[in-house]
Amino acid sequence: MSLSQPIHNLHSQFSRLCRNERGGAIALVGFAIPVVIGGLALSIDTGIWYLEKRKLQQVADTASLAAVRTMTAGGSLSQQQAAAQSDAVRNGYVAGATTTFTVHSPPTSGAYTGNSHAVEVVTTKKLPTFFSTFFLTGTNTMTARSVAYQAITLGRNVEVSLMLDVSSSMNGGTEVPGVTKLKGMQDAAKSLIDIVVVPGQTTHTARVALVPYSSAINVGSAYYTAVTNQPVSGGWTTVVERSGTAAFKDDAPASGKWLGQFKTKKNSALGDYASWVKNQTSNVPSTSKVNPLTTDKVALKATIDAFTGNGTTAGHLGAAWTWYTLSPKWSGVVGAGNAANPYDAAQTSKVAVLLSDFDMNSYYESANGNSSAQTQSVCTAMKAAGVTVYTVAYGLNTSDSTAVNLWKNCASSVDTRFSTTTVDGMKTAFQAIAAAALSSAATLSPQLVE
Repeated sequence: MSLSQPIHNLHSQFSRLCRNERGGAIALVGFAIPVVIGGLALSIDTGIWYLEKRKLQQVADTASLAAVRTMTAGGSLSQQQAAAQSDAVRNGYVAGATTTFTVHSPPTSGAYTGNSHAVEVVTTKKLPTFFSTFFLTGTNTMTARSVAYQAITLGRNVEVSLMLDVSSSMNGGTEVPGVTKLKGMQDAAKSLIDIVVVPGQTTHTARVALVPYSSAINVGSAYYTAVTNQPVSGGWTTVVERSGTAAFKDDAPASGKWLGQFKTKKNSALGDYASWVKNQTSNVPSTSKVNPLTTDKVALKATIDAFTGNGTTAGHLGAAWTWYTLSPKWSGVVGAGNAANPYDAAQTSKVAVLLSDFDMNSYYESANGNSSAQTQSVCTAMKAAGVTVYTVAYGLNTSDSTAVNLWKNCASSVDTRFSTTTVDGMKTAFQAIAAAALSSAATLSPQLVE
């Protein structure tokens, strides 16, 4: 065998190897092209999704701020939702099958969960795949969440006292199935507390007092002796109006200025339900007791939760005690921790909220006038002392001129009176009053926090 034969064989094998490598390279390139194109398509879609995510976040941020501003103005949850939705639409949000938009007030997640001064907006949008549609299936769901908070700096003190009707009529039903008038009022009062009693109080305070009333005022054993100069007897801790020169004043209880005892005064009850009142053998109201000014939300809400409906409507008693809780003259009765600040509008905003149907039907001192007349006298004196009076008529009989005039004339102005026949309307009124009371004494700064 000649030398040329092995050389020829080596050349042939090398040629075949070269041909195989070129085929492998072509195959690799063939496989790589879809991957490269897919990656490029995905990167383009990712860029589009990123821009859409930014737009969606902007929608959520502006919407939550709009909702907080509405809340600060006293708007209800439905009004907050409407404001947020309207603002979202202005910023490009389009409602449809591929989008969702939810408003939570207060937030249901995050660091501000349950904070009554914050609003959470969550919105989602399904985005289809564009250039990467041949490599990916389905849609990509984007979610944006935003929480706005109403930062509040008190410039002076805020004192709000609530006169709350716990008479038998409050056990009646409402337009909301399963919700009584009493329950609706309780929820409304709690919503006001959540707005007024702001967190982080230092130099100034924002406090709330509760004055439930029906046939009498239940002051509890803690205050009974201090206001009647008599020991608690047989569990009776309810009081009625006083007579004489202190009848329509906020003077502290003292000789000649003691409050009447329901236990004995009920025997001389006057009004439409006098016979019913005279037959009572225990406190009316029984579990609904006065709670003086405090920042303790837990205590305030516990007092409200203990309300039960019973008795008649001695509104003049509720009005008087609403004033007493706001009067600095009563500091010796309620104690330093619950005492009202001095009358000084530059330092303290004092607000009385009177809830009733304004059909006052029980009273005890004939020389003072009937319950409606006494209520009006208390309102007039309270306003003269510097207290802003809000009236909330719930179920007002518009054909009863006495009730209508009392509702109108007790209020400080046409802007401080509300009338409603619904649970939602009552809550909206209380929230609007809370917002007005707070905004008059504080600097409000809506800000994004989450």
